[in-house]
Amino acid sequence: MNVFISTKSGADDTLLRAVGQLATTNATLSKMTPHFGIFAMPGLGAGGDQVVAGVQSVCETDYNKLCQWFGIQVPHFNVTLAQLSKFVDGTGGAYHASCASTDLYCDVRLNPAVDPVVSAALMVAEAVEAFEAKQGAGWACGASNGEGLSRVLSSECHPGVLDALGYPTAAAWLDDLRSDWVNVTNQTDRSPYSNGCAVLFLNWLNRQLKVGWDKICQAGGSTLGETYQRVGGPLLTGQKDAFVAFRALLDLHFPVGTACGLTTDNPFPLP
Repeated sequence: MNVFISTKSGADDTLLRAVGQLATTNATLSKMTPHFGIFAMPGLGAGGDQVVAGVQSVCETDYNKLCQWFGIQVPHFNVTLAQLSKFVDGTGGAYHASCASTDLYCDVRLNPAVDPVVSAALMVAEAVEAFEAKQGAGWACGASNGEGLSRVLSSECHPGVLDALGYPTAAAWLDDLRSDWVNVTNQTDRSPYSNGCAVLFLNWLNRQLKVGWDKICQAGGSTLGETYQRVGGPLLTGQKDAFVAFRALLDLHFPVGTACGLTTDNPFPLP
């Protein structure tokens, strides 16, 4: 099972499993697009209908971006929109049963106002992991490198959404020991420290070094350091060790031992 949740979320694995089981019998198919079946759990009301319509309006655009970035296609997704958060505010995250599973369960934001883009962003984060699994190039959805990629690509498709919901993890890494999760991949997707390192590093590659998401995604690698080597990082920074150049820039702008104050995973480009 894979779960993508906010650090502020009250969602847990038991709730998400229960929603997944209910969705197999209770969810109603609301909309179809060429690559998506969009289902809604009962009880969401008119706000749920708005979320369905909003997801339908952007899902194919998001899908085409992922196909371009990964250079492959995943034939079809089923997306179930459900209440995964106590207050139906979008902080419950998203879920799918395995990295390769294309049956996605996403929270909805009905409070304090209906916001379909929240579900769309969560859907992208989960869909990325299915692309990672099909590609088989080293991105692991249950590990820090694959989790980092799912988060940054979701934010690329829907800027600011995850930030507003409290999903960013960059500050956790900057305010901790700044361990090297570039040359080492943490075999969990639940650590805010390794996830924080991963999202910062990937955004550094893209925004600071100007490496396209297509090159990054298709490079793959079992570690982010390997990804860096494959996209020609040493030619861009003069450093063979990706972590050295990456951390040096961040240490300059966010001194060790001082709270960074970041509320985003992407502070780049930095001078």
